[in-house]
Amino acid sequence: MGRNSVPPTDRSAPTDPSDRTPISAAPCPKHEAMKDYYQIALDVEGKPCLVVGGGEEAVEKTERLLEAGAAVTVVSPEVAPQLAAREQEGRIAVRRRPFRPEDVEGVFLVQNCVKGDPDLSAGLYALSRERRFLVGAWDQPQFSTYTMPALVRRGRLRLAISTGAASPGLSGILRRDLERLFDDEFVSYLDWLAERRREIEAAEPDRGRRAARNRENTRGFRLEGEITYPETYVRKQRSGG
Repeated sequence: MGRNSVPPTDRSAPTDPSDRTPISAAPCPKHEAMKDYYQIALDVEGKPCLVVGGGEEAVEKTERLLEAGAAVTVVSPEVAPQLAAREQEGRIAVRRRPFRPEDVEGVFLVQNCVKGDPDLSAGLYALSRERRFLVGAWDQPQFSTYTMPALVRRGRLRLAISTGAASPGLSGILRRDLERLFDDEFVSYLDWLAERRREIEAAEPDRGRRAARNRENTRGFRLEGEITYPETYVRKQRSGG
């Protein structure tokens, strides 16, 4: 493993228990039926946010927090090159060590990007209830007080996708395919819409006429496509299961 590489499981805790600061254990939340989440957009501008873990998932979540204006600290013994670069740019703080309970002091939100360490996840969840901060654990809704939808980014477009924790993998596939669908021409069209809206607002004082003229610029726009289901699902449907 190279010097800057991160283990595939993105473990921020060492394997030697003697090197680890204990976290108060909490009863493991039971796996419940899939929840219907209340969809909101969260204002994190200027707020201290902690990312636990240093791998690919931590990179993606850190970038999303930075885009929203958060003050980000990453804690992990090893971090991906992209995170090291953000540290060099002065965009984030990095603590190159395992997570400690004092890391949550004063934080607004914790994003746990470590998978395969239920003790860490359960401990963070317990701390969130005790210290009253938000916590999201990657692909572990039972240890989360929020979930993050997959996010399509194409030009000005931001499209959030959630399966209600039924399948984060499917959310990722939908994001990938939709980013291909919303191509460069769509990005140009969205920029044109923004320019036209500014022009209309400057030239037309009547609110109703402004809305009508803006609607003209989207009249006829539509999405077209089809869905291909996996063979495992198709076979089960054919067998009546």
